[in-house]
Amino acid sequence: MRIVSAFLLAALVVSMAATTIGCVAPADDDIDTADTTTETDTDTEPQTPVTPVVDGTYRVRTEIDLTVEAVLPATAHDMVVTLRDFSTNPARTMFDTAEDAGVSAVQDIRDALPQYVEEKLEGWINGEIAKVTVNGVPITQIAGDIAALAELSLTTFAIDSELAIDGTTATHSLVTLDLAPAGLAAQFSLAALHAEVRTATTTCTMTAETLELGAHGFALPYGEYVWQALEANTRAAYGTDIRGLIGTAVNCPALATTISNKCAWGYCVGHRPELLEICERGLDEVVERVHARFAEKKLDALSLARGMATLVDAVTRDGTVEAMTGVWQAQINVGQGLRNAPATFSATR
Repeated sequence: MRIVSAFLLAALVVSMAATTIGCVAPADDDIDTADTTTETDTDTEPQTPVTPVVDGTYRVRTEIDLTVEAVLPATAHDMVVTLRDFSTNPARTMFDTAEDAGVSAVQDIRDALPQYVEEKLEGWINGEIAKVTVNGVPITQIAGDIAALAELSLTTFAIDSELAIDGTTATHSLVTLDLAPAGLAAQFSLAALHAEVRTATTTCTMTAETLELGAHGFALPYGEYVWQALEANTRAAYGTDIRGLIGTAVNCPALATTISNKCAWGYCVGHRPELLEICERGLDEVVERVHARFAEKKLDALSLARGMATLVDAVTRDGTVEAMTGVWQAQINVGQGLRNAPATFSATR
């Protein structure tokens, strides 16, 4: 009986082994192995695309180009004309600006000196100033370089802001003015400006791929910020402001002494007090006139008539818009009426 049972058990094992080997596709070229998979019910229905959602506060970076129409090259040149004049003819510039400022010493010297001495006065002063250098660079060249940087500062700038979106309403608030795009390493917080000139509310509408912002605008004392940046740049390079730099280099007391001792055909200039006053007041006017022209350049209107942005759902792909890039339809008024100013922006949450 035990022998029969063992025999039956062995037969059962062989039968099961033969069945298992039959489930594996043989490695034979004549057998079609193109589709050996079994259909399952794991396939899911196609998902409905999630509608993008723009909501919350975004950090916005706007760059504005002033070179096209907003600030013409001639206007920028006029703003720094006294510095440029000083860089080419410092004596005449000091005398002319001092006279325009009502310094009577200019006329006193002209009345007192013989014509042949007065005609030499300008050359003597320019000759002495030409000897003056700062770190090996002539002070007249430095004045010209500052004027060139001032002109460049009027070409482009950037504004960092916050854009708070709630449904179909957007509140846009200016945060920082950045002059780095124009070559000045200076940023200015705009928090101290009145809310009505740095914050604006507008409309927003959205499609699956774009966001459109409605018309809004701001006002900004742009020129004064640029002047402060120029002064800061000068202090960083030379340890003093623009007036201090030029005044220290020219050294009006020493210059007045030297020129007062100049003589021609037996007649000496003299009039040291008058020469000193002309030098000091002339330099005051050279710098202050440039400052005044910059202070006049206010962005009376930074008009953003329309903003069009492309939406980017870069992080979660769940419909939450994480970033945007776009363009503003912008115009700027810097005292010449509204002029077109190309502007681009990017925004991130």
